[in-house]
Amino acid sequence: MTLESDIDRLKSIPLFRSLPASRLKLLALMGERRHFPAGSVISEDGQKPQEVYCVLEGEIELSHAHADSQQRSFRLATGSIIGDVPLLCNETTVGRISAKTDVSMLRLPRELFFELLDSIPEFSVGLSRDLASRLYRLAGTVLRDEKAQ
Repeated sequence: MTLESDIDRLKSIPLFRSLPASRLKLLALMGERRHFPAGSVISEDGQKPQEVYCVLEGEIELSHAHADSQQRSFRLATGSIIGDVPLLCNETTVGRISAKTDVSMLRLPRELFFELLDSIPEFSVGLSRDLASRLYRLAGTVLRDEKAQ
């Protein structure tokens, strides 16, 4: 992949859409591109993340095995960001993260992620909107499930 293709891919992700070209270039240069083959584990349940990942291509699955032997999971596709919530909360991950398909991701180390939040208002606003959207969808899912029971 070239720097230009990485920048173009970042532009297609809602979180980064509002960033100026110079910031996208900086992000592409400072982030670390990582590849995970289908089936590989990206992170185990209960780990303290030291980075945030942005899914550039592919699909990942977050899963958690419950005491009653049931496993709950959901999938995230291209454009998703993972690790931001536990990193912001200084918590551990709540499930295993694995690659459902071959996955290409951009790894943003903790320091870079917080530097982006501190120095780029568009990034902070974009992340706030992304978090609010995820919370809204989660609340809708929980409330619909509660009504069905």
